[in-house]
Amino acid sequence: MRRAFSLLLAVTLLWGGPVLAQAELDCLPPSGTPGTFVYDFADILGPDDEADINATIRALNDTTPNSIVVVTHPDFCGESPFDFATGVGRKWGVGDAEFDNGIVISVSPKTGNRKGQVFIAVGYGLEGAIPDVTANRIIDIEMIPEFKLGGTESYAWGIGNAVAVLGPLASGEIQEYEPGAPLGAGALFVALFFFFFVFLVPLIAAFGILRRYGKNNDLGSLVALMLLANQSAKRNRGSFSNFSSGSGGFSGSGGFGGGGFGGGGAGGSW
Repeated sequence: MRRAFSLLLAVTLLWGGPVLAQAELDCLPPSGTPGTFVYDFADILGPDDEADINATIRALNDTTPNSIVVVTHPDFCGESPFDFATGVGRKWGVGDAEFDNGIVISVSPKTGNRKGQVFIAVGYGLEGAIPDVTANRIIDIEMIPEFKLGGTESYAWGIGNAVAVLGPLASGEIQEYEPGAPLGAGALFVALFFFFFVFLVPLIAAFGILRRYGKNNDLGSLVALMLLANQSAKRNRGSFSNFSSGSGGFSGSGGFGGGGFGGGGAGGSW
């Protein structure tokens, strides 16, 4: 009987170990701050870059129920990249409790002989939109090549690239991640042709209108430009009277609504 009990206890610990061993992450604050989506504990982002990434994620959070949180840390609190990223998601409740649609991007910088590490943890509700293989490709293609370049902005570029891809995937704007390919000669010609007719032709036309307006009213170019701009602003002011920045219908949680995390995601090192 005692042997059977010991065997049962061992099996219980074996299967329940991962649950019991969830990272507590006492080295982090007990919760995230609503409206703040970037936590640079490793101090690898410049103030402007951090603000830009945060604003990009806030726009996503304000217009969709999805949330992305970026956390950098010198050593992941001593945890593995997986345990740290998923631990942040669980501890802070990243995402919405109804949809489990949070994403945690965790980065630990390379220092001395210690490799840099990155992990993207995906909430239960987004595992179909962002499967592990996709998260892994985003890390390998969008993040690590930038991190390897070094320099003061390399981490910002890599993290920004990931956010730019993960946002549309999470919100369903794109169904599959396709990394950009270098332009061939034919594609380059098409791009230049498109640029010429979409941007240069209207710009040339606008200069023609400005020149005629100034000539007909005996005005200098700068004064004519100011008057035309003022007239245009008056005509269009009514179109934006009901617009309020960040007025999306999903901003109540500020990114921390109690989303759940399991084993979705992928990691890498450099």
